[in-house]
Amino acid sequence: MSALDEVRAMMIFARVVEEGGFSAAARKMGLSRAAISHQIRQLEGKLGVPLLRRSTRNFSLTDAGTRYYDSCRTITLEAEAARKRVEELRDEPVGKISITSSVHLGTMRIVPILDQFRQAYPGVAIDVHLTDEVVDLIGQGIDIGIRSGPLKSSDLKSFKLYQTQRIIAASKAYIDRAGLPETPDALAEHEWVMYSRVPETLSLSCDGVEKRVRVSGNVRVDNATARLQFVRGGHGLAIVPLCDIDQEIRNGDLIRVLPECALQDLEVYAVYPSGVTRSAKVQSLLEFMRRALRDVDISRNDAGGGESHIDQF
Repeated sequence: MSALDEVRAMMIFARVVEEGGFSAAARKMGLSRAAISHQIRQLEGKLGVPLLRRSTRNFSLTDAGTRYYDSCRTITLEAEAARKRVEELRDEPVGKISITSSVHLGTMRIVPILDQFRQAYPGVAIDVHLTDEVVDLIGQGIDIGIRSGPLKSSDLKSFKLYQTQRIIAASKAYIDRAGLPETPDALAEHEWVMYSRVPETLSLSCDGVEKRVRVSGNVRVDNATARLQFVRGGHGLAIVPLCDIDQEIRNGDLIRVLPECALQDLEVYAVYPSGVTRSAKVQSLLEFMRRALRDVDISRNDAGGGESHIDQF
C-alpha cells in the first residue's frame, strides 16, 4: 500500500466511523460497499492491528481504531480546508457549499432559492442539511447555517437575510367555533397550538401598553410546519410569521387575531465561520438569498431598517 493509498484509506475509515457503517459511507462517497471494505482490510493489514470489530449488522471501534480515528479525521478536515482555500482564489462561483436550516424554513424558502441559485451557477454543488436541531457549523464543516434571532456570543459571523412580523392567527373554522378574542386577556381562555420555540407567556404591545399573557393548549409541536398544519386544521391559535401565511390571511382561510397588538419581529440570519465569505461561491449565495428574500423583508420594504452588508473577512 503506497503512502497515497494509505491516506485515501484513512479518509475512507474516517467516513465509515462518521456515517456509522460501510453502506452509508459507500453511498456518501460514491463507492461500492465492497470497495470500502477492501480499503479498510488493506489499512488494517498495513497497520498490523484490527481497527473495527465487525458483526452481521454493525461494528464497533477497537481501542486502536478509536485512537487512529482522531488522526484520520484530522487529515480529512485538513484536505477539505485545503480544497476550500484553493476555491477561494477563483472568481467564478464553483465548488461545494454545505448549508443547514430548520426543516420548515428550509423547505418553504431556502431550498427553492438554492434551486434557482444552482440554475444560475451550475458549477456549485449544494449539500443541504435540514434539521430542527442546532448544528455545530465549525465541528461539522458547514459553510452556512440559517437561524432565527441574533447570535449569542459565538465564533460565528452573521448576516441578516430578512425580518418579518409575527402575528397571532387561527383558522376561520376555529374562530367560528370558539369566537374571536377581543382583548389580550381573552387569549388565555383559548386553545393554542403550542410550539417549543415560543414561550408559554406571550409578550405583546397593544396600543402602546405592554401585556403578558400565559397560554396553553392540547397540541404541542417542535416543528413549524406541524404548527401551521394544526392551525389550518382548526386546533387553536398560534404565533406564526406573517410572511408564511399572508396569502391565507388575504383569502380569509386564516384570521389575524388582535391586529392592534404587536409581537417582536422574527429576524432570520445566515451565520457562518469567520473568513468563509472570502469564497466567491459563498458571497454569491448570500447575496442571491438576500435578493430573493427582499419581498418578505419588512426592514427593507416597510418601516426603514436599511440594507444589510456581508462581512468581508
